Amino acid sequence: MEPPASLERAEPRVPGPRAAWAVVGASLGLTCLFFHRAVFSAQVFTGRDMLLVYAPLRRYWAERVSHGGFPGWYPFDGLGQSFPGTMLSAAFHPSQWLGLVLSTGAAMKLTVLLCPPLALVGTYALLRLYAVPRAGAFFAGLAFAFSGYLVSLTSSLAYLMAGATLPFALWAAVRFLREATPARAAVASLGLGGVLLAGDTWAYAFANAFVLLLALTEDGPRAVLVRRGLGLVALGAGVAAPQLFAGVAVFAGGAPGASSVEDALRWSVDPLRLPESLLGPFLANTAVERAVPEEIVKPLLHTGGFSTLWSESLFIGVPVFVLAMAGLRFIPLRRQAPFVAAWSALLALALGSALPFYALLYRVLPLWRPFRYPEKLVVHLSLGLALLAGFGWKAIVASPERMRWAARAAGVLAGLLALVAIAERTAGAWSHAFVLARWPQVPAPTLDTLSHAFSTASLIAAGLAVGCALVLPGLAESRARMAVLMALQLGAAFTANEPLCILGTEELLDSPPPFIETVKAWADRTGTSVPRVASRIQRFRLPRFEGFEYQDSVALMSRAMLVPDSPALWGVGTAEAYLPAASPRVLHLQDATPGLFTELLPVYGVRFSAYTPADHDALRHKPGVIVAKDPAFELLLVEHPDARPRLSLAKPRCVADAAAALDLLRDAAFRASTQAAVECGDPALSPASDVPLEGRLRVEQDAPEHLVVDVDASEDAVLVINDAWQPGWTALLDGAPTRLLPANVAVRAVPTPRGSHRVELRYRAPGVLPGVCLFAVTCLGLAGAEVLRRRRFPRQTGALTGVGG
Repeated sequence: MEPPASLERAEPRVPGPRAAWAVVGASLGLTCLFFHRAVFSAQVFTGRDMLLVYAPLRRYWAERVSHGGFPGWYPFDGLGQSFPGTMLSAAFHPSQWLGLVLSTGAAMKLTVLLCPPLALVGTYALLRLYAVPRAGAFFAGLAFAFSGYLVSLTSSLAYLMAGATLPFALWAAVRFLREATPARAAVASLGLGGVLLAGDTWAYAFANAFVLLLALTEDGPRAVLVRRGLGLVALGAGVAAPQLFAGVAVFAGGAPGASSVEDALRWSVDPLRLPESLLGPFLANTAVERAVPEEIVKPLLHTGGFSTLWSESLFIGVPVFVLAMAGLRFIPLRRQAPFVAAWSALLALALGSALPFYALLYRVLPLWRPFRYPEKLVVHLSLGLALLAGFGWKAIVASPERMRWAARAAGVLAGLLALVAIAERTAGAWSHAFVLARWPQVPAPTLDTLSHAFSTASLIAAGLAVGCALVLPGLAESRARMAVLMALQLGAAFTANEPLCILGTEELLDSPPPFIETVKAWADRTGTSVPRVASRIQRFRLPRFEGFEYQDSVALMSRAMLVPDSPALWGVGTAEAYLPAASPRVLHLQDATPGLFTELLPVYGVRFSAYTPADHDALRHKPGVIVAKDPAFELLLVEHPDARPRLSLAKPRCVADAAAALDLLRDAAFRASTQAAVECGDPALSPASDVPLEGRLRVEQDAPEHLVVDVDASEDAVLVINDAWQPGWTALLDGAPTRLLPANVAVRAVPTPRGSHRVELRYRAPGVLPGVCLFAVTCLGLAGAEVLRRRRFPRQTGALTGVGG
């Protein structure tokens, strides 16, 4: 039997402005209600990477641009790295401009709060292209915008922006595939490019894959659609070229991302968490920790060694599942097969270490290796379920019998969920089968807590399913029933997901902790532009402060410990590499030889380290004197008196490669000498003599991308710059190009002959200039093509198909 025409693809009528503004207004209003704690207070988002990564990066961008520059080099992480090559920096994303008119915390908060409306409207618009009724499209939009994964990403700005942009990018792509005009190409390429400019390479790669999948499944000449799809992928790359080329340059210079398949598989979706999609985050303590406690994560969940989760909630909701089941039941097989195949493949990959598919791709596809943490794929799974629910809405409102079928399915689901809850309450079926099987030594109070949380979540989900069963009959004719169904979905999402948002005072971003004040005072006395610190804290006791939430204590502790990269908020760099564009040499030292890396900190100009008293007492050789104590957190700040300055003259000791240099640096006597292990290449430098080296340095200019130093040496030497060795740097000696060599494994050196000389170093982030040129060519080409089209076909340039009818 052929499906009704209403289930087929349709190009909806152009809506009036009232309908479009109503959707936008509703999305903004729901966002204000959902995130009321942020909207109606001065608090800002401070969860995890918002404090450690995004606030420092965005403040640095705003400071540089406000002074007429552009950040090419970021000196605060891992001895320095490319700022635009660090994808998370979102160096070219338009949201950065908010930082020029608002404080860092307020700008990030506004950016976060704009993401749910963008996700909702984008999902709505995409489904309207397939003639999904307005109510159904809006339901799917709010389901995705307030899904557990997106709400959890309020602690990770780049991935939130990319996920929120994805539906808009797909909407624009479908419009272009159906009618390939330059104007539509421009909008679609901006959407695709915007996913990458947000800072998420993985979401960008999958967005391109989805465009090609749409090209294969849209109605029309297959060859034409595929050419349009490939052309759009190319145009999107052109729009994102500055960011894309900068990231590719970093990848080519050091292959960032997963160092091994085990590293790639960390933060996989544990199968034990799959029921969260229906029940909500039943493992999380939403009242106190606003997260799943570490004492549960480590023994119970497979996170590859992490003590926290990537996202605290995978919840999407019972109403979504009921409508998605209807979509699978009533959408024609030829329409749903590609969708189901793609979604199933994503689920298999997201499960990561639980299945062999992800590891297989890592081994056979080298281009897959930069991607890690399979749980990031949950954004696509959540969007897929929301879209399928929208199609299910469209299917059931076409027939009373289908609505009754969906109601019966909801009733069956309610019965199953109730049985699960009763079995757990009476016999501990779930906790014995899953918790005790993995964690035999689980404390009895913890087991009781988990069991009660699971059974309660199951009962609530059963109640939601009953609500769906009551509302679905007559859904097509009743706006009240539509409103109730949306209220069930939004209320469940709010109850499950909103408590997981982590907010804190903006003082966390503005008021330096005590150790930073000590470091800055030393830097002011010595004239050091970017003092460096290291956090050598392995385990710590988290104190609790009266009047502070648990997550406030976590944020305060992170700042006090000098964890990368929060010290950058106050102009202090960290030796540890935390960001993905770090020098592979620094990463190798840090990961492969952590003990030696600690010993080498003074060699790299790290003046201060933070320790707990226990960690400090365990050291055989004390690295320096204790210069400050933090009694609130029981931490010590140690000063390394033997720390070398950032700039120094040294005698070169030529070595063949980094491994040979590392062998020399293992010798404490060599580290204490005035020599540097330099990978001289050909020609070799003059060997070091026994005569003491005398010299003088005077810094004329010290900007992140431009360093000018006057050198006066008593004999041939090298100027050692304790900044990370990375491509993009060039050196001049007395105005002429000269060699820039790796020194002491991880930093840079410039040969300086005897006498007085002027050394100049400049940095240009690799890939940015050609990327900007390609971006300009792409934009000019699209604009020119649209002008020509309008001149050739003036009568065909009226209103284009909009977001809905």
